[in-house]
Amino acid sequence: MIIGHGKEKDIFRNILTGDKLHHAYIFSGREGSGKKMFARELARAVICAEQVFMEPCQCRHCKVAAASDHPDIHVLEESPVKIEVARRIAGDAFMSPLSARKKVYIIDNAHTFTKEAANAILKTLEEPPADTHFFLITDKYEQVLPTIRSRCINMRFSNLTNEEVEKVLLSQGVMNDMLPEIAAQASGSVSYAMFLLDNAEETGRFAPDRDKNSLFAEIHGLDTKEKIRAYCASMYAYMLVKYKESEDETLLDFSNYLLEILRRLEYNVSLDMFRMDLFIKTTEVLCEKS
Repeated sequence: MIIGHGKEKDIFRNILTGDKLHHAYIFSGREGSGKKMFARELARAVICAEQVFMEPCQCRHCKVAAASDHPDIHVLEESPVKIEVARRIAGDAFMSPLSARKKVYIIDNAHTFTKEAANAILKTLEEPPADTHFFLITDKYEQVLPTIRSRCINMRFSNLTNEEVEKVLLSQGVMNDMLPEIAAQASGSVSYAMFLLDNAEETGRFAPDRDKNSLFAEIHGLDTKEKIRAYCASMYAYMLVKYKESEDETLLDFSNYLLEILRRLEYNVSLDMFRMDLFIKTTEVLCEKS
């Protein structure tokens, strides 16, 4: 079941009903927003004997596709996408489907095509056989080569809401008392939410009982963006709990500051600057109050 993306579901439902599916699309948007999962579901609809979209189907093609083993759904997840891969796709694309009436290529990391690889596949993307469709996936659309972009229709996927991220995690069997807070920190990305859940207990875990020297050493030891993210996420969860207990507006302001850090880390930033700023702000809020 695909959670969220109601707009995208409606668009492709109308496209499939009208038999107007284009030969090549780029699915762009936030990492972890479900683009590749959506592409898999769309691919299943393309090969489905009953032409069912976003609904359960027990036709033989859908059963095999559900096991991620259908011979006419090709999923490529290499990064970078090299010329050998592109040549293989270009050659195989003109072969008849092995089982279904159509075949689909899902190519992840579309922003990593080398120029040579892009050149090897351009003609195929521009004029593929009528029974072949391409879904290219990227979270960095601006880095996709212009020659690739010009031959595909870009579908910009909206971010999942906090509630939708939480629903996806629950559907995957994730149980955690801080799930609403983690979902709020994830900025619409299920994979980022999973990262925060997986790492908060192990690397970059914030502990409130630190003096200034220990806190400085702890924050200075956050040597990657991932550790800073996990540390700030853990601190954010702690601050929300303390704010609910005390209703201290200072803690709420600091929580908003932490959310801003998590957003800014999406860009190229100086980690030294981040660590020092985080240390100063944290000591102001915690150490000075103790």
